[in-house]
Amino acid sequence: MKSSVISGQISNYNNISSYNDFKDDNKNYILIVEDNKINKAILSKILSVYYNVVSAENGKVALQILRSGNFSFSAIMLDLIMPVMDGFTFLHEISLFDEFKSIPIIVTTGNDDRENEKKALELGAWDFVSKPYDAQIILFRLKNAIDRSQLTAFSRLKYLAEFDSLTGICNKEHFLYEVSKLVKSEKPGSFIFVRFDIYRFQLINAFFGIHEGDLLLKYIATFLSDFVKSFTSSICGRMNADVFAFCIPFSDESAVVDMVKHIKKMLKAYPLNFDIVPTFGIYLISDLSVQPDIMLDRAALAAKSIKGNYMVNYAFYNDKMRQEITTEQEITNEMNKALEDHQFTVYFQPKYDLKTRIPCGAEALVRWIHPVKGCVSPGTFIPVFERNGFVTKLDYYVWESVCIAIRKWLDCGKLVHPVSVNVSRVNLYNKDLIRQLCELTDKYNVPKELINLEITESAYTESPEILQQMTEKLKNCGFVIMMDDFGSGYSSLNILKDIDVDVLKIDMRFLSDTHRQQRSENIISSVVGMAKSLGISTIAEGVERKEQADFLASIGCDCVQGFYFARPMPIEQYEPYAEDIAL
Repeated sequence: MKSSVISGQISNYNNISSYNDFKDDNKNYILIVEDNKINKAILSKILSVYYNVVSAENGKVALQILRSGNFSFSAIMLDLIMPVMDGFTFLHEISLFDEFKSIPIIVTTGNDDRENEKKALELGAWDFVSKPYDAQIILFRLKNAIDRSQLTAFSRLKYLAEFDSLTGICNKEHFLYEVSKLVKSEKPGSFIFVRFDIYRFQLINAFFGIHEGDLLLKYIATFLSDFVKSFTSSICGRMNADVFAFCIPFSDESAVVDMVKHIKKMLKAYPLNFDIVPTFGIYLISDLSVQPDIMLDRAALAAKSIKGNYMVNYAFYNDKMRQEITTEQEITNEMNKALEDHQFTVYFQPKYDLKTRIPCGAEALVRWIHPVKGCVSPGTFIPVFERNGFVTKLDYYVWESVCIAIRKWLDCGKLVHPVSVNVSRVNLYNKDLIRQLCELTDKYNVPKELINLEITESAYTESPEILQQMTEKLKNCGFVIMMDDFGSGYSSLNILKDIDVDVLKIDMRFLSDTHRQQRSENIISSVVGMAKSLGISTIAEGVERKEQADFLASIGCDCVQGFYFARPMPIEQYEPYAEDIAL
């Protein structure tokens, strides 16, 4: 009886025009959500010839089936009136899952269910089929919905492959592809490739939250997209994080200056209590054979050359930068082996008491004696090590070498003066710094007052709170704290109010290359006087002439070091040199 009822309710089932319209050798899965057994049987009979059919008696069961992940459904046939969870609730619930949004949902309704159809459309239904069922209409509408969903899915995948999901502008891969097309038929020098980012963008995320950082990135993408549209040929994109890039026609450098000013103005207008500083690296596309990813690298090198410079916001790439990066990579490749093979040698530069003119200690300096290249300048390898973090290992190597030397001198009964060692800015963020220094001095039984820690002035100005806490702890452990290169930067004397240091090292470069010698001398005299009033000793470094030493003695400077007295020397030379003069 049931079979005849079902057959009678399927109209035109045997008049389907073309089996091939629906045939699929790899059958798709269709989910039927229907509580009425007869209607469910009718739909199953129609669909099962061309599809794999799975059924659920209500929306709740359907969601469980979907979330189980056992099937990948191409479409859902949904009844609206059901117990437990009806079709409307199901439409709302399924919309909460991104992974199900591309599945087309076809609602089965009666001919007079206009209000229900309207409500279902509002909730995300794709199409409708009416009861009693017409097999041809059901199959055609189902096929059309599946084809449309596959096209939508393809379009979405294509969009995701080409555009940045956060900002909506080109992602890195698509941007570089568009750049190659853009410049392909142009003359060399017609375009510039510009890369820019926000200096210390990570602090925005840290202080204001990632959501606020994302809002800024969207703002940048919007005004950057509008900006490049003012050119007849241009493209922009987001490379990663806060790094953006764009390619625009090039006329002259004055236009670049205007461009930088415009973008800085747009950033300044952003409503955030943070100094948003952009850094631009620019590559003039003079060689069309250079691939866009190399253009990006070269623009990044240009930006890197001015990173942190508030006075200069842009730089053009030049071949010197490429040589520098090659040198940096060579240094990076060899640094670990150099440390293992003890190619790094600790030199000692004596410090002299200006009253007695005899040594009162030394500064430990590191030299790289390369087996092939000879002596590599610290000015070449130290900045590289600071950038890649290797300087923390080198610092430790120097500290331990000094502890070993002092222990040897003590064991030999020699007169031992303090030796100062450098603490790199990178190491100041090392949470194990105090422990490492204390463990080293304890391991070699070296009195901590014989180890003076030199911290560069710029580190104090960059992170005063961190330095204040760090120096206080190190002083409590017994170490002597020295502020190195005082006067070489733009720091305020106000930092001496909050950070307790034992020694100021005055950089004598402050006196060089100036036509106002008397004025410079007056400033140094004032610094020495101020230090004395605060109970801080002073050492002048870089003393190269007798008149400099005499001047420093006249204003009460305590100690000096520099080529006039002695150059840095290997420990073998320093030991007898210091011992003979000191005694």
